[in-house]
Amino acid sequence: MFRGAARTYGHDGGGAVTRARGATLPGLLPGLLACTLPLTPLAAPAFAAPSLPAGFTDATIASGLDLPTGFAFLPDGRLLVVEQKTARMKLVDPADGSVSTVGTVDDIRFDGLERGLLGVAVDPGWPTRPYVYVHGNDGSTPFVRVSRYALDGVRTGHGPLALDVASRYDVIADVPDDNPNHNGGTVRFGPDGMLYAGFGEDEARCMAQDTVSLHGVILRLDVRRIPDGAGGPAPKGLIAAAGNPFAAHPDSNARLVWAFGLRNPFRFHIDPVTRHLFVGDVGEARWEEVDEVPEGGHDFGWPVREGPEPFQAYDCQPQLGGPQQWPGDPPIYSYFRPTVTAVVIDVGPYRRPAGASHPFPASYEGDEFLCDYYQGFVRRLTRSSSGWSIAPPDSGQGDPDNWATGVFHASDWTVGPDGCLWWCQQADDAMDNVSGAIRRIVPPSTNDTIPLPESGSIALDPPVPTPSRGQAALRYVTPEDARARLLVFDMFGRRVRSLPAAPGAQTVVWDGTGDNGRRLPAGLYVVRLEVDGRIAAERRLMLLR
Repeated sequence: MFRGAARTYGHDGGGAVTRARGATLPGLLPGLLACTLPLTPLAAPAFAAPSLPAGFTDATIASGLDLPTGFAFLPDGRLLVVEQKTARMKLVDPADGSVSTVGTVDDIRFDGLERGLLGVAVDPGWPTRPYVYVHGNDGSTPFVRVSRYALDGVRTGHGPLALDVASRYDVIADVPDDNPNHNGGTVRFGPDGMLYAGFGEDEARCMAQDTVSLHGVILRLDVRRIPDGAGGPAPKGLIAAAGNPFAAHPDSNARLVWAFGLRNPFRFHIDPVTRHLFVGDVGEARWEEVDEVPEGGHDFGWPVREGPEPFQAYDCQPQLGGPQQWPGDPPIYSYFRPTVTAVVIDVGPYRRPAGASHPFPASYEGDEFLCDYYQGFVRRLTRSSSGWSIAPPDSGQGDPDNWATGVFHASDWTVGPDGCLWWCQQADDAMDNVSGAIRRIVPPSTNDTIPLPESGSIALDPPVPTPSRGQAALRYVTPEDARARLLVFDMFGRRVRSLPAAPGAQTVVWDGTGDNGRRLPAGLYVVRLEVDGRIAAERRLMLLR
């Protein structure tokens, strides 16, 4: 039996289905368009605290949010949170759990379970570039858009912020939104300074195999050249990032594409070390999957494949031309969905931040996590020479497959600057009064370090300290006979310092100045280790003044 007042929504199987508010993710109708299976409403469970491995704890940082969908950290440790159906942007201060309203994003469409304000990202040039980027359904046109806004109050310190609605600049505003579901929803900056944005196939399944259609894609956008002030949509030639895989394509849409062949890549994350993308692609009939994007140009096969199998329910021959092929990369991990109420959410790879006060054990470094919004499990994957698989159970882990259970309604995740795993819970267990929250998983205390690789390998440690107000120690190791270079770039991709480097195990101190000897401004920088002319590793460094 449902708790709470019933609401009726249209769904993709035809007819209507009755649900309790909060019983499903109002931004992720789980793959029902053209699905022959009826949607079975879930009874609202009386959620207990999440079950975690020994020593790990889950804590609520801030509550009382209204269907929050996504969040992003500011460099000062506070968080920006977006609410799906109010279009409000909130500011959460973890120091005291306080929540304040930054503003309301204008002209957002709310009808349908999956529409609304879906994601947020902070400009890596913050605070010099006081911009945030949001992903949502446009209220005036049949499109999904990514828009940039300026925040007022950025340069006044740890004080209030205000969204300047008049500053809106639409980065891209012509992604099709003919159907209410499969919108995607993630915007994130990579360590290359590019903005990555994910979009679903809008129920036009076969169009996910067309790099021109903007269906079922992840775009890689260079927003650094967009002028200050309001405006847009940006000319596609202005935001097409150098190095995109279809740069020679005659169509300007294709020149924005980084990956395609996806159904609904609602949440993805970017490994700050390898730069690989990890994408949770929501399934339709049988399988939920996680895909790894090591470089641009990869096709993940939807709708010709779903998970590890051919997708037999649909034939794209007329659209694709010729006999049906078996395109795309297989997922790195997939799981069978026992009911239609399954939605994979990518949690992302774990990388210990420099100077983290609560880091996960070193054995977690580089492991990939995923969760299921409805089923409430979190799974940990580890890589071996044969690929990705479920990691061996940690001490006290109650289920050998599930690293955690009872983690329901999680719509977004990230590794915080403290090293904890932070998550956004859209709704709690009180279905009569849905209350969203920002929570974090705190690991047991550890004094271990991430070891350097054995002799002959290559590694670049996190800078110490980060943030830095002046000097930072950069420790690395290369083979003894290698040619090594240590470079510093700003977040516009410009090289600002070339540091003296020698092969072997070395520590180089950077004093925060450029090649011209002048002090560089505060902001986020990237330290790059090159070995024998190739990029070997990169680390971020926040410089304070």
